[in-house]
Amino acid sequence: MLNYKIFKKFLIPISISSFILSLCFFILGIYFVFYKAPDDYLQLNLVKILYLHVPSAWLSVCFYLLLSIASILFLALKNPLYDILAKSFAYVSLYFTTSTLITGAIWGKPAWGTWWIWDARLTSMLILLCFEIIYFLIRNSFQNELRGAKISSVFAIFGLLDLPIIKFSVNLWATLHQKSSVFTFSGPKIHESMLYPLFIMFFALFFLAIFLSSISIYAEIVGRTKNNGKF
Repeated sequence: MLNYKIFKKFLIPISISSFILSLCFFILGIYFVFYKAPDDYLQLNLVKILYLHVPSAWLSVCFYLLLSIASILFLALKNPLYDILAKSFAYVSLYFTTSTLITGAIWGKPAWGTWWIWDARLTSMLILLCFEIIYFLIRNSFQNELRGAKISSVFAIFGLLDLPIIKFSVNLWATLHQKSSVFTFSGPKIHESMLYPLFIMFFALFFLAIFLSSISIYAEIVGRTKNNGKF
């Protein structure tokens, strides 16, 4: 069973180290994206935004999965620390889902001629955003925090159904998005000159996500122990 006192001790070192790593990968990523990665023959340097857009999409899904797992553990084990983890993961997932949709719209306007289209991938990402927003609305709509936490946890678990739709939408339906080209059974289908910068930016955003999660968890633990005198 997770002990919040032991867990709390590691959060500050984790947040500091993850921030430093994120900054280092961002600097390295900017260099590779703008000086090593080639421009697209049609989109030219517009393609550069995808090095932010794609990792954001990966992380939004990954952290929603973590939110759902933490919610299941909270409901099963009744440990409030899992609820804190779930809430923090939800914030991070919401941040990256929003980033995904905004960067996608910025790219889509010149590339597709529109800010938005009801594409299967876009629509499934919008549904994920709705799940995340409603999750917080449910949490905040109850005076009894425990009841709100339980109901929002159940709701978050239902959102798991959207994750495989996001992943496989480009293969199941005709969409404007290209089919999976990185995580495929036969290996990546994009050139190393684009793959390496993509993964460097992924790690930059991944460590940013760890940083955001750790400070959110720490603040939530401090807030609960301060208000209640106990955890």
